[in-house]
Amino acid sequence: MSLPYSKRVNELLEAAGLKPGDRVLVEKPGASYEGYLIPREEVERGDPDCVVIKLDSGYNVGVRVDGGATVKKLPGSIRLEKFGHPAPFVQNPELPPVSIISTGGTISSRIDYYTGAVATLFSTEEVLQGVPELAEIVRVRSAERLFNLYSEDLSPKNWCSRSEKVVAKIVEGDSGVLVLHGTDTMHYTAAALSFMIRNLSSPVVLVGAQRSTDRGSRDTDMNLVCASILAGRGDVGEVGICMHGEMDDSYCLFIRGTKARKMHTSRRDAFRPVNDLPIAKVWPDGRVEYVNVSVRRGASKPFPEAVFEEKVAIVKSYPGAPPTLLEALIDSGYRGIVIEGTGLGHVPTEPEDKKMSWLPAVRRGVEMGVVFAVSSQCLYGRTSSQVYRNAILLSKAGAVYLEDMLPEVGYVKLGWLLGHDYDVETVKRLLVTNIAGEIGSRVRADTYLI
Repeated sequence: MSLPYSKRVNELLEAAGLKPGDRVLVEKPGASYEGYLIPREEVERGDPDCVVIKLDSGYNVGVRVDGGATVKKLPGSIRLEKFGHPAPFVQNPELPPVSIISTGGTISSRIDYYTGAVATLFSTEEVLQGVPELAEIVRVRSAERLFNLYSEDLSPKNWCSRSEKVVAKIVEGDSGVLVLHGTDTMHYTAAALSFMIRNLSSPVVLVGAQRSTDRGSRDTDMNLVCASILAGRGDVGEVGICMHGEMDDSYCLFIRGTKARKMHTSRRDAFRPVNDLPIAKVWPDGRVEYVNVSVRRGASKPFPEAVFEEKVAIVKSYPGAPPTLLEALIDSGYRGIVIEGTGLGHVPTEPEDKKMSWLPAVRRGVEMGVVFAVSSQCLYGRTSSQVYRNAILLSKAGAVYLEDMLPEVGYVKLGWLLGHDYDVETVKRLLVTNIAGEIGSRVRADTYLI
């Protein structure tokens, strides 16, 4: 038997005449589990004394087979096949052309139950085989894997190469581009592409999945369908994220890339607009309702500005935070530091222990040409350097307040600006200049917790 379980469990399964795909009943004191036996994902990970069962609900469960457990073979089985090469799909040449770029993540993977591993897609045929509805919405002109990385492993260099690839696809004639992406840092990438792609005339839609395709609660299909509707015929020249708008399979939200944030670890509607309305609601039946009147529509031929200064960091202010956090970065040659301040944008400035004040470190950094940008860890609302004394002092020391910009967006924008040959004063001026919808003109009551 080619199942990567422990020797003891393999012998038990073999004695019961079980092979991958067979229906099995595992009983333990006080519990029983029935489903189809599948291989473990990897030999070196997890508990080899746990058998993996696909329940009828579509979820997988690992059950430890210890001394009190019994394993029985039941009638029925499913066929576990290796990934093959699906036959070419016949596509409608009259539909709008789009390209799909995969960078990894849950949405561009599926379970190969023959080996028990997560297999990554990527070809046009595999995409259409997984979600055949797309063939009735768009013509997938090309589908390719740019790289295959968990989103937390992506770097600014990956943002640069992706922006160049997206621009190339639009110049070739696509109505829009889909970017398949892991969800953990999707909002960073969305912000980066918003700045790095200039004069955008078509929608660039980042889409991911919170639940894998083998789960009954998967969100992959509807997210891809709604994202394709936007990419194919969206009347926007914006980079944005298209994901579930609520937990049910009702509609998706298309959120501006510089105003989107992942707000939950596992909910299907994890991405929300912050200090902004969503650009649009998109229903899987093709309906699109534009919500945000400030959306940009069309421009001239796009071009990439794929630059980024990697000596940029985010530092969170907290009670008792030592100024050595800043000093270490300054001494390491960092050119820009985004401070996640408390409230309106505050840091320790006049504590009882004067050595804990951040002001001397900021002043020293400013003299060395370091740009300090202040956001709020509150996320919602606006920073201000003119209300409280601490903020006034920090501003006088040379820090720039980022209005209603999200900390992650401030990090991306600061790195992008420093990647140009701008002088420090130009960088500071452009930080508070709205370039890609990252700064709102005012805080609206109807943008809170939507």
